[in-house]
Amino acid sequence: MGRESTGRTAMTDAMPYLRAASLSEFEPGVPLAVTLSDGRRVCLVQDASPDALQHSTRVFAIEDRCSHRDFAISGGDIIAPCVIECPWHGARFDARTGTALTGPAEDAIPTFAVRVEDGVVFVGPSLS
Repeated sequence: MGRESTGRTAMTDAMPYLRAASLSEFEPGVPLAVTLSDGRRVCLVQDASPDALQHSTRVFAIEDRCSHRDFAISGGDIIAPCVIECPWHGARFDARTGTALTGPAEDAIPTFAVRVEDGVVFVGPSLS
């Protein structure tokens, strides 16, 4: 299910943001697995509601692995806005912060900065 980045970047002061996907690749309620050009495997989660302030869709990026057993989290389901459930043992995580919400996972999943520009999702440096 993962996709390779096309290599297009959006620059920041410290680190480039790498192209991850276009908004048209998202299906409602389905996480999107992506492999970036630098090798990072991320799981993208699209917020179910538009951002009222920017009138744009928000997307969050977490490392594509459950902190419980290191299985790909992208195979799971989005069970509530920004809450993803691991398909293997049912651990739930907040995609905005990476926080483990239910066991058996106890540790957070690393999160990454995200920008959406002209319908393209870019993933940047680690936030956690």
